[in-house]
Amino acid sequence: MQTSTPGKRSSTGFTLIEFSVVLFLLGLLLWLVVPRFSAVVGPDRNTVFREIAAGSEEAFDTALFEKQEVRFVVDPSEGTYRFQIQGEGAPTAPPRKLAEGLAITGVRIENEDRPPDIVTEIRYLPGGKVPSFRIFFRESGGGGNPPEWTLRGNPYDGSVDVLEGNVTDDA
Repeated sequence: MQTSTPGKRSSTGFTLIEFSVVLFLLGLLLWLVVPRFSAVVGPDRNTVFREIAAGSEEAFDTALFEKQEVRFVVDPSEGTYRFQIQGEGAPTAPPRKLAEGLAITGVRIENEDRPPDIVTEIRYLPGGKVPSFRIFFRESGGGGNPPEWTLRGNPYDGSVDVLEGNVTDDA
């Protein structure tokens, strides 16, 4: 029969406190590393749509309140977009890439389809004048029918709605 000796452990396992400290350190490490890793991978579809919606509202506000023209430049063949303030001394915004597997399949401004192989500019004119527009996306991967998305620009407040499918009418 074994007896315990003072100052010596009778068990070779971990204590609850040691286990809790290890879990805390792992959680802290994941909390610090995961956001940096996701930035390396690139934006996902929802991030791109949120950035376009926020950029559109900011462009509308700039056009309305600061009386400066802003152009939303969409390049389907390169898979890029950017918001560019017009005027002397305005900084040139670098183009932003779309999410991996996301492609622009069409652009419609004021119910007029634009050729999908050329750069299209959507102008936010001073005073808050913005045309209605739709940008059509297709997401590749996953087999079957690839999901399609439509971004619909509101000409009254610069907001952008994300619609599932290739929505050409509001009927």
